[in-house]
Amino acid sequence: MADSIDVTRHRLLTDSADDFARQQDTSKAIAYHKRALAHARLHKLPEHEARSLTRIAILLKGQDSSESLNYLDSAREIALRLNRADLLADIMKARSAVYKQQQNYGDALAALEAHQELLKTVFESNRRKEEARQRAVEQNKDDRLIFIMISTSLVLLFLVFALYHRKLSRLNRSLLKSNRIKDTLFSIIGHDLRGPAGNIMQALDVLGLDLLDDAEEKEVITLLKEQSWSFNETLNTLLNWATAQLKGAEPQVATVNAMSAIQRSLDLLRAQAIAKNIEISAPAGNPVAVLADIDQLDFVVRNLISNAIKFSYPGGRIQISAEKQDHNGLIAVHDDGKGIPAEKQAELFSEGQLNSTYGTKGEKGTGLGLMLSWDFIRANHGRIWCDSREGAGTTFYISLPLAM
Repeated sequence: MADSIDVTRHRLLTDSADDFARQQDTSKAIAYHKRALAHARLHKLPEHEARSLTRIAILLKGQDSSESLNYLDSAREIALRLNRADLLADIMKARSAVYKQQQNYGDALAALEAHQELLKTVFESNRRKEEARQRAVEQNKDDRLIFIMISTSLVLLFLVFALYHRKLSRLNRSLLKSNRIKDTLFSIIGHDLRGPAGNIMQALDVLGLDLLDDAEEKEVITLLKEQSWSFNETLNTLLNWATAQLKGAEPQVATVNAMSAIQRSLDLLRAQAIAKNIEISAPAGNPVAVLADIDQLDFVVRNLISNAIKFSYPGGRIQISAEKQDHNGLIAVHDDGKGIPAEKQAELFSEGQLNSTYGTKGEKGTGLGLMLSWDFIRANHGRIWCDSREGAGTTFYISLPLAM
């Protein structure tokens, strides 16, 4: 119990420091991280000590890069003593940033490559552990469908990592862009895929014990379906994003009927809307032919409608329209849901601003879909924006060139 309290105290100090850092108050952020560091040392929490040292080093890199490296050296000694590759990976990432601040690009690249190798080690270790857990689940419960789904997902995750790593080796002159792609990818894997995957495994463990009555087993199966849907939705978006980032393919522009794109998305998402008793209105008007990549437009429309369902209250209403406006086609997706706070609207389409959000029934989102939608629409010479008031609903707009 004492250890738990000490760890919680350290986390609260670290969270306060992170809040000050987001407010650009570096001095207070450093002060709170140093308090967290002292707390970790006092209560013999070496992992948390190493993390505090690393966070202080990151904040110091613009003020005193030499001192920043000293902090990282201390953190590295702890990580080596603990034999923690994940800690070493974070430390090498921070070291790369410090070297870059010093314009020492050779050492920056070397540190980044070491960071990538450590991430591979962590990934492989986690993969082996996951495979061992899968074998245990298979022995306890012969649920082949879920087992295949998780195994396939792991293979796909490994392919995403392999594609990313191969591309990274070719981007020595684009260190900043490489950092952005890496941070986004592993943030989603670490926070938004690991959670649903862990919940699936826990539910399977419970099923394997054969201790549940029919009602309880049905409840667990419902949980498995929800978590599997969340896992699959995040994975599909992640794969679309990774493909766009790593392949850099040009859109295959063709004439597309906007109402047909809307209807295709509705066909896929209708069950999701019915589950929340949400009415969707999409009156069929005159065809609105726009110039766009059909797959990319389908993804964007599907993402906007899915978000509208996610953030609408049960029994709500969604209105979708497509019309001609000057030389452009305008698609609008309106919901009467929870709305978006004004301070969050400016960050919706910003790179590096991914934050987990939750729908009206706890559905989790990453923001990656909107960021990818912005990339796709921009690549198709269009615009995407929103109009929202907190508590009064949201309307997303897509404007694309009309086909002449």
